[in-house]
Amino acid sequence: RNLVADVAHELRTPLAILQGSTEALLDGVDQPTPEVLASLNDEVSRLRRLVGDLETLAAAEAAGQHPRTDLVDLADVVTSAADLLRPLAEDRDTDLTIDALPAEVIGDADRLHQIAVNLIANAVKFTPAGGTIRISTRLEATSACLEVADNGPGIPDDELSHVFERFWRGANRDKASGSGIGLAVVAELVAAHHGTVTAGNVAGGGARFTVTLPAASS
Repeated sequence: RNLVADVAHELRTPLAILQGSTEALLDGVDQPTPEVLASLNDEVSRLRRLVGDLETLAAAEAAGQHPRTDLVDLADVVTSAADLLRPLAEDRDTDLTIDALPAEVIGDADRLHQIAVNLIANAVKFTPAGGTIRISTRLEATSACLEVADNGPGIPDDELSHVFERFWRGANRDKASGSGIGLAVVAELVAAHHGTVTAGNVAGGGARFTVTLPAASS
């Protein structure tokens, strides 16, 4: 019920804009100028991205129903994900540093890669130009940890408990930057691997996301 309500809320604004604009065109109030058509196209693109994000979320929720049991080293996962996103980081003048120690888990290699990609992409998005993102993996007792930390503005304390909610983007985030699905997908996929994910702030500035999964040897 919550998901249906959230989706309805997200769809309401672009649909209202599309309906109002097309009615104005039909009534002759507005003319189909390039600017008007571009505005309509922007709203259609927004709807298309939203539908794609919802498909991704549905796939993430389904991952726990049919889990794979690959032997996966999180060090390989973060290295691959960082290589994929390095061009984007370089375009934003952001440095990616990797400190990957062996940390093997049992799970779905593709979904674990998606977790890393979403966390790193999120860090790149909110780290100012010239910033640094540190990606690390390690073993702690019976757990394997994956951590993504940046030196950006961090997360307001009153928002920390909401960052993994569907469609949450924060009061000060750019509403055009995404639908707020990425971290919700991370939470679903981590839960499917019987792990936990937490968000916090780094002393001195920056955000830190930590994924903890059962180690393969535990």
